[in-house]
Amino acid sequence: MTKLLAFKNYLTTRSNIEWSIMFISFAMIWMISGYFYQPEIQTQEVVKDDITVRVINQNSIPYQEEILIKGFAEADKKVELKSETSGKVTALPIQQGSFVREGDVICSLFVAEKESFFKKAELEFKSAKKLFDEGLYSSNQLQNIKSNFERAKLELDNASIKAPFDGIVDRIAIDEGDFLTRGSTCATLLDLDPMILAGEISESDLMNISKGSPALIETIDGNKFNGKISYIASSANPVTHTFRIEVEVENKQNLIKDGASAKIFISGKEQLANLVPLSILRLDDQGNLGVRLISSQGTVEFKKIDLIQDTKNGVWVSGLPSSSKIITVGQDYVNDGEKVNFALDQRLNPNEKLN
Repeated sequence: MTKLLAFKNYLTTRSNIEWSIMFISFAMIWMISGYFYQPEIQTQEVVKDDITVRVINQNSIPYQEEILIKGFAEADKKVELKSETSGKVTALPIQQGSFVREGDVICSLFVAEKESFFKKAELEFKSAKKLFDEGLYSSNQLQNIKSNFERAKLELDNASIKAPFDGIVDRIAIDEGDFLTRGSTCATLLDLDPMILAGEISESDLMNISKGSPALIETIDGNKFNGKISYIASSANPVTHTFRIEVEVENKQNLIKDGASAKIFISGKEQLANLVPLSILRLDDQGNLGVRLISSQGTVEFKKIDLIQDTKNGVWVSGLPSSSKIITVGQDYVNDGEKVNFALDQRLNPNEKLN
């Protein structure tokens, strides 16, 4: 009894701080022991259910690429008719925009002095020729007089500026009464038939065309014309590194105007291709563009492709097998080599038609 009373007095004499320290110490030991204790976890095999993707069955078909070039119309011939003599403009018998035949007079200059000089030179030449035939003139004398005659005749002919070919008088740069000096422009003459459509083509597309290849021309007003490639440049534009081509088009009705813009469609090489929705194209880890297929073993396979042409119905690509099951839905949730279930895709975007 005496020992019990002594222990009780010992407990009552300990301060509250000492009891708090003891309690905190026990709590910390319990928490630390729980940190290092890891209960054994029973593992079990996780089985991934097969994923169902949607596919389209498609066969590769022959496709001829259509190369589009933005071009401009150029007259087959375009010349500025310049005066080879000087004189006052006395007549402009042709109006701007009129069609003329080769040899038609477009500008007439004052000819009074020129005609007088010509008649005098013509008379002297005829007299000299007669004297030469009689043996009274030497060959040199006759040649000098003949040269004067021909010069006078040329001056008279130059007083009438004529069309060198059939064409359209596009612009007359002078008015009646103007004084035209030697080398000044009287009018601009265009030959619009045939018409030349010129454009620039890339080096990669250049390999698919040749001189004489057919081309389709569509002008901004919707008219369409058939033509042929008449020229392919041998050197590239140093700035754009593209090559100039020219397409010759019949233009008897003058429906194509000089300088008008137009679209030039040229058929490229034929190759086996597939038309697929643009939305299904993907990149692999190496950055290659392609699509995901279902292989003959039923597993997912990434297939690299080459873009041929983008159209409103989809994109034409090459590089796929002749017969393919192309994944259109779910390709982002499967990996190469993974076995998946697949179903036929009947829900294509109406703007992405397939062959």
